[in-house]
Amino acid sequence: MIVSRGQLKLHLGFAIPVAVLTAVCMTLYFRQSLAAGTWVGGGSWSGLLCGVIAGAIILSEMLLWPRKALRRFRLIPTKYWMAAHLWMGLASLPLAIVHCGFHLGGWLPATLLILLVLTVLSGVYGLAVQNVLPRWMLRHLPRETIYNQIQFVSDQAVRDARQLLTRACGRNVASIETAVADPELLPAGAVVVGAVRQAGKTRGKTLQTRHVAEGRFDRETLWSAFDQIEPYLREGDRVESPVRQSYGADRWFRRLREACHEESQPVIDVLQDLCDQRREFDLQRRVHRLLHTWLPVHIGLSVAVTILLGIHVWTALKFW
Repeated sequence: MIVSRGQLKLHLGFAIPVAVLTAVCMTLYFRQSLAAGTWVGGGSWSGLLCGVIAGAIILSEMLLWPRKALRRFRLIPTKYWMAAHLWMGLASLPLAIVHCGFHLGGWLPATLLILLVLTVLSGVYGLAVQNVLPRWMLRHLPRETIYNQIQFVSDQAVRDARQLLTRACGRNVASIETAVADPELLPAGAVVVGAVRQAGKTRGKTLQTRHVAEGRFDRETLWSAFDQIEPYLREGDRVESPVRQSYGADRWFRRLREACHEESQPVIDVLQDLCDQRREFDLQRRVHRLLHTWLPVHIGLSVAVTILLGIHVWTALKFW
């Protein structure tokens, strides 16, 4: 969930009561341990209290699943569930550690505690990336697009580049899907190029009609260059390419400019811009994985903790 200044009051409404409850339980535990002269275990009344509250928190955390199944009933707004999930989940760890008496014990409580630590850490990691990476993407990836549309936009970029080179160098035009992009409807020397543009806070892919100068003197050079970058425009960093890295691409395009006439420079500008766009898509893909791959891990750990908690309670009651 996104934690912003506007939600500060909401989070304080959960964080303060949870912190007070945790502090009270741990104070009672420390007072009993001080009186006993050693760390008391989970069988003591204060250790048992901390364990019961920690277990109740873990079970309540898992209520997110049935809540999603019943969201059509609009029981409680999601932001309240997520705020409670966050702060109660954080409180469960110190309470569980106190319940263990600061030692792992047998294999079952040790495994349960280790998995709980990993669950909390994965949740903290998810909270961090969800609050940092979207803001970073907004500042550093101005040509970000819908994740599932990256391949479509990339294929469109290849069609745009091929159409541009055909106009400039005279090769036959490939089939165009829309009437507005039909070369027969464009003025001589013009081409429609799709690119990501931004107007204020609105960003999206637009069509632009560009007038292209003749580049027939550099026909072979430009088409040879396009053949080298086309796999990268389609597949991104999954293929080796001289334009895969920005510093290498700058040198590559600099040599291409030196090998071409001045009339071909606008065409090279477009090709370089499309390669820059593809690198941003590659970075967006990597950031997207960081944003979402933690969740299956967190869910899997949570399920394992819940199952082991049930076994732990059953064995504890069995040998009480």
